[in-house]
Amino acid sequence: MPEPNGAPSSGPASATATPTKRTGSPMPPVRGPSGQSRSLPHSASSDGGRGGGGVGSGVGVGSGIGITEEVEVVFLEQLDKKYECPVCGQVLRYPVQFEECGHRCCSSCLPDLLRVAPRCPLDQVAIDKDKVYVDKAFQKETDNLGVKCSFSARGCPWTGLLLELMAHMEGCDRMMTTCPMRCGVEFEKRFLEKHRNDDCPKREIHCQFCEIRLIAENEAEHLEICPKFLVPCPNKCKRREVARERLTEHLENECMKQDLNCPFASYGCQFTGKKKAMKEHVAAKQLNHMEILCAAVKQGDKNRENQDKAIQEMEKKMLGIERRINGLENLYGPQLIWKIDNYEEKLAEAKSGKKSTIFSPPFLTNRHGYKLAMSACLYGDGKSRGKYMSLFVCICKGDNDPLLAWPFAYKITFHLIDQCEDVAARRNIVYVVKPNTCKENRPFLGRPVGERNASFGAARFAELEVIGTLDYIKDDTMYIKVEVDCEDMEPL
Repeated sequence: MPEPNGAPSSGPASATATPTKRTGSPMPPVRGPSGQSRSLPHSASSDGGRGGGGVGSGVGVGSGIGITEEVEVVFLEQLDKKYECPVCGQVLRYPVQFEECGHRCCSSCLPDLLRVAPRCPLDQVAIDKDKVYVDKAFQKETDNLGVKCSFSARGCPWTGLLLELMAHMEGCDRMMTTCPMRCGVEFEKRFLEKHRNDDCPKREIHCQFCEIRLIAENEAEHLEICPKFLVPCPNKCKRREVARERLTEHLENECMKQDLNCPFASYGCQFTGKKKAMKEHVAAKQLNHMEILCAAVKQGDKNRENQDKAIQEMEKKMLGIERRINGLENLYGPQLIWKIDNYEEKLAEAKSGKKSTIFSPPFLTNRHGYKLAMSACLYGDGKSRGKYMSLFVCICKGDNDPLLAWPFAYKITFHLIDQCEDVAARRNIVYVVKPNTCKENRPFLGRPVGERNASFGAARFAELEVIGTLDYIKDDTMYIKVEVDCEDMEPL
């Protein structure tokens, strides 16, 4: 069958079928003055249906955000039966004409008609699918039928052509819509601004007491905690209402009906009473209050003397603790300071491959801890060779291994010490290794089976160019400090 762009064709058509709902794209119902319901044809053109013989774009009324109702179309005159499709009973949409009998149907209804029995539903004349033509002229005639606004009953005075209806409906202020702020209320579009400014529970407002911005539906909840909200005095004094944030101050200093404690209550006076009675009490009991106050001052002096003695004793204890800590740090300090002498000679051996790796003496993480050893590739290892110095550590078999927790999981910090004479100006190179105790790393971190495990650490510990600067190498000697964080290590 030809697409809906062939030559126009004309011929008589009438319809008597009862209107039914069409499947596919939703269409607003259409009615004539007689009240009969039909569907409004839609155009697939992108210019809003003003070309190609359709009415309305693919968007149409009812697809915009917030539009909630279907649209009925009211014709100015009685709708002639010839404009109805005999298959679906609705207004013809992209009409096609049968050459054999001159009747028409919607182009979208034609496949169903041809699928079972290719006959005209009006006169049962056999239809040849090769003799069905698009009737553009008839579509134009349909598009030029006169219509009212679908909401003329609501007061819209607009009239025009069917072709123009959808464009009008998209802007008609009598159409029902939902609140764009999603409060769920429906109203005519002309009331949108009033609803948005005055009625919508989702609108933004200012608290009339504290002036903060809030959502209208949360106003009641806010007023329960608003510091400026006026609340009644619980004693029902003359002030009656006071800002919530000032209520305590009002009760303590202003309310004449509030029971107050004597200003000397903290020193032992037990009197309580109203503000007026309190003034009389303070004036009458000045001598008593002075006696109470003097006794409190004497007791305070004694307490202060006791506190001074306790502070002095605590300071002596702290000095002793500091001395012990300093002694322990000097005794134990870092787990290893590795002195690498004859650096140039060992670097040359590493470059030539004669001795690419050197090893430190073994050391313990603590008194009865893990046994470790360091190794260094002064000219780099693997892909780092010639660019970086590589530094590694390995776990060695130790006497206390059966008593220790495995796998090894403690942070290790490497320091290449800057030997600058000004200790405060030293810029050590630091690298931290935090072991990952996953199953794949057990050969590195698990309890040693042989003399020692495979090494792990920093293949790119320090750039060779950087090592040659500052005082990292002095008197042909390098120092490497190793610290193992044993803070979380369980004591044996």
